[in-house]
Amino acid sequence: MPDYSDIILPKLLSWKSLLLEDAEQIVLPDIDGHSLSNIPGTVSKLLGGPDLSTPALSEAILEKIDGRYRNVIVLLVDALGFDHFQRMITAGKAEFWRENLDRASLFPLTSICPSTTATALTTMWTGAEPVEHGYIGYEMWLKRYGMVINTILHMPASYFGDNGSLAKAGFIPESFLGINPLGARFAAMGIESHAFLPYTIAGSGLSRMHLDQTSVHGYVAESDMWANLRDILNTPARRPRFLYVYWSTLDTLIHRYGPNDERVDNQFSELSRSLATNLLNGLDTSIAEKTLLLLTADHGAIETPVYDQYNLRDHPELRGMLRLPPTCETRLPFLFLKPGTEAGVREYFANAWPGKFTLITMEEALSMRLFGRGAENPELRDRLGDLLGIPHDDAYLWWPEKPNVMQGRHGGLHRLEMLIPLYALPLA
Repeated sequence: MPDYSDIILPKLLSWKSLLLEDAEQIVLPDIDGHSLSNIPGTVSKLLGGPDLSTPALSEAILEKIDGRYRNVIVLLVDALGFDHFQRMITAGKAEFWRENLDRASLFPLTSICPSTTATALTTMWTGAEPVEHGYIGYEMWLKRYGMVINTILHMPASYFGDNGSLAKAGFIPESFLGINPLGARFAAMGIESHAFLPYTIAGSGLSRMHLDQTSVHGYVAESDMWANLRDILNTPARRPRFLYVYWSTLDTLIHRYGPNDERVDNQFSELSRSLATNLLNGLDTSIAEKTLLLLTADHGAIETPVYDQYNLRDHPELRGMLRLPPTCETRLPFLFLKPGTEAGVREYFANAWPGKFTLITMEEALSMRLFGRGAENPELRDRLGDLLGIPHDDAYLWWPEKPNVMQGRHGGLHRLEMLIPLYALPLA
């Protein structure tokens, strides 16, 4: 079985920081070729595209998956953690993937930090580390707009039901990052890019931010998603093709029920069966011989029952020391402090939640390369706050002005959040 976990996993688990030595199960983003951030460069390399800011995966991985491909499919399953994927294979919930392991290659990778969708997908579609693109977290302070924004919905984080309202403040998704996305860079090299997304988000602000010069195909369910992909593959093309498939339902179920619920495993099983039935069964053999499928994820997830003690509204003394609500993720809160309050904030965390959080400064986070390597985005430091709260085990900080009902979360540095799979399968 070409499962290379035993070779690569010890390396990923060896990255440590003295600042976090008391936090068990912490995994830092890999900066040496075993990260989500290395997938875009790998796709480009396989298709003869340009060099990207972040290089391809390590030679140890490339030598196992390299080949002469005209089509590279990236199936990104939101919240599919590496440990979770392995568990489903063992339990018979991922039969398609288990049956094909003898001709596939399986590797563990790390996600980026924060381990959250908006940041990870921005890395996926720019080939840049978070430190470079600066799109940090589910909620992010934008100094130039004077507001905290929801980075998925593109609306002020404090407003509800006004999807897309950032446009009213002059926010232009296509130009915000200042980085040409993959589609534009690939087009200049004669490579087609296609993205398959749920129809509800196919035209969203985040999609527009990422998908310049990419053909976007909205789908309703897994059946038409795979059938549409098959039809495009079977259409003759003179140019190499990058085909990106995003599946979000697993993440939705995990937030509601937790990552260990049977509904999550069953959904992944259905997605996998549909892949075999609606894609592979009708795929032309000559096309399959030139096609590589890469299964991966943006992040994993951890079980986090609803704990009342982490609700910030019940801690007015701490709130009084903050100049803004926390941002980023409940599993990685960025804290913006009023002047002279750092000692008080540290003391409050130590007394209210002993042993549950490690607080590090923005400078310490950057020195750890927590957000990757590369040229620092000029607005990054404004967005990071003064202190970063790194939770231990299943701790989190809840501040949104809405009920807390989530049983599963991500965004932090726990092994279950940070380790993701890379399953490479030639289709013939």
